[in-house]
Amino acid sequence: MNNKLLNLAIGLLISGFAIGTTGCKEDTIIKAGITPASDNIFSNAIGDTLTIIAKTIEDDSIATGFTPTTTNIIHGAGVTNDAFFGRTNWGIYMQVIPTASNLTLPATPDSAVLILPYAGFSWGDTINKNATLEYSVYRVTENLSRDTLYYSKDKKSIDYANPVSDPVIVNLYSLKYDSIKVAGSKRKQHLRIKLKGSFLNELVTAAKNANNNGDFLNSIKGLYIAARDTNNNTCKVIPYFFLSGSGDYSRASVALYYNENGNTNPDNISTSFLNFTTADCAHFNYISRKYDGYPAYPFVKRTTTQTSDSIILLQNEPGAALDIRIPYIKNLPTAIINKAQLVITKVSVAGDPDAETMFEPNRIFPVGVDATGKAYAILDLANASDNTAAFDFVDGVRQSVTINGVTISQWRLNIPREVQKAITNKVDALHLRINGTVTYPGAYRLIAGGKHSKYSIRLNITYTQAN
Repeated sequence: MNNKLLNLAIGLLISGFAIGTTGCKEDTIIKAGITPASDNIFSNAIGDTLTIIAKTIEDDSIATGFTPTTTNIIHGAGVTNDAFFGRTNWGIYMQVIPTASNLTLPATPDSAVLILPYAGFSWGDTINKNATLEYSVYRVTENLSRDTLYYSKDKKSIDYANPVSDPVIVNLYSLKYDSIKVAGSKRKQHLRIKLKGSFLNELVTAAKNANNNGDFLNSIKGLYIAARDTNNNTCKVIPYFFLSGSGDYSRASVALYYNENGNTNPDNISTSFLNFTTADCAHFNYISRKYDGYPAYPFVKRTTTQTSDSIILLQNEPGAALDIRIPYIKNLPTAIINKAQLVITKVSVAGDPDAETMFEPNRIFPVGVDATGKAYAILDLANASDNTAAFDFVDGVRQSVTINGVTISQWRLNIPREVQKAITNKVDALHLRINGTVTYPGAYRLIAGGKHSKYSIRLNITYTQAN
């Protein structure tokens, strides 16, 4: 079930929404911020007339080997330690291939450096100038396939005993801001990991002997980039990197540096590249969560019950997701639903010192779950003739609101068509799953009110009674 949900999320956010036949007329839905004065208002929170069962479930995997056609591939590499949610590790599996000019190298390179361009985004304590991680590169010993869709929980065989790089300690604050001078020119921010000379020789031999990309990948099956926390397990920031891109130092690659004709000027050093390419190379972001021993554990790992929790948890997949059930939706009056807005509010809890640094998602999105546990696109998204307009209508963008003099983050999801369908079809329960976006896998986290004393999740409905 989880993989289906995650594939659906990717389809909604990257590939667009399916076009179909609407289940209710467009003119029966009004903008969420408008309420006709003559309409009946049905608005309540958990524990009142309309029951809402809200809890946390674990979506344990997401398809991170997906290759989008319109955006660059972004993967995280590192580790974070969240005092409430626990520990998360990110590792990158990737391949590189020689370009045509590399197949016959003009000289034996002097050094090889793995390059991961910084994607311009880090999540967590981004203002800590002393945060560091130790990065290493390992050889993948199992075949990878460009045509296989890999997930965040997949693992491939890795030769951990013989790393192909020496470890390099990286200041994560400097990584975001400092350009790097390479071969006489300033380059955009990127992670550089020097590879060992023995592995350099293997790369050169494989490239010279390869008649095609398949030959090369039979010899150099792939690389795995992993990080170790050098801060006594206190690192609270994760950087993200581009794999795809256009031009040198803008895409993941192995740069081969060599001097020709007795040149000793580092500004005139020659360079060749083994590049990651979307057409030929496999990739995926391995992500693991550890909740054991942390406050989030009993919420994420709880057994399924028909009761609500006071708080509910969300992370960008894989990880915690909001599970929302409205069991008596069929008892609402058969009427024209003008507005149905699910309201989710951030709450503060004791024992969460990282609440401000490990910040919440800017946007969340809903998918439906049917009686068999199969995911589907809710009607407000699935039957849209304009994908962008549909997503804007559903909204789910974080906004600041003031409640009883307190400014707090809130998310509002407009789902009138889905509610209309549920009432019309007399379904036993409207079942929704709420996730973060897939752009930065494993990032963000949110603690929201479930059956909360002040900030309960609620469904506000405005309807027009039929004559």
